[in-house]
Amino acid sequence: MTSRAVRLFFSVPVTDEARSGASGALRAMKRAAGDAPLSWTKDEQLHFTLAFLGEQPESALPRLREAAAPCAALRAFDLTLSGAGAFPDARRPRVLWMGAEQGARELEDLAACLARGLRSAGFALEKRPFRAHLTVARVRPGGERGASRALGAAPPGEIARMRVDRLSLMQSQLSPQGAKHALVDEIRLA
Repeated sequence: MTSRAVRLFFSVPVTDEARSGASGALRAMKRAAGDAPLSWTKDEQLHFTLAFLGEQPESALPRLREAAAPCAALRAFDLTLSGAGAFPDARRPRVLWMGAEQGARELEDLAACLARGLRSAGFALEKRPFRAHLTVARVRPGGERGASRALGAAPPGEIARMRVDRLSLMQSQLSPQGAKHALVDEIRLA
């Protein structure tokens, strides 16, 4: 019997308290973008992706939990959502994001701990360095001007504040209506 494949990623979800601030910023950005072809992240799916694993057999779940376990020794920390930007840059936006200010270094440390454990357990990860960001929209062809207007409408300074006290292993199920995320496992921080 073969194990079915599931699409997985490790993340830090945006807390309910911080989501209301992020949602307000997103509403302003959406209004400014108008009907430009941007695909917006649903408020309930806002998260910081720490490691994308892609399709993995269900049988890999125990190895994933074991690889992430050492990160439980890291201390919980406060994080502020602040600022917005685009990848690869504002002139050629493909992805719009909100950033992190206070707590960004701790989030990077958490991502590095996770990457070490996953790589030593034999999981392949992206080579790009981790950057603390929340993906808020994907820009479709023709959406560049709307993306620029959305970035201009992002509030300056602190958008929201949250406590990072867990690491979540999530499953992503793709459908024509967009991705649905389901919690698979959680690792509490110290």
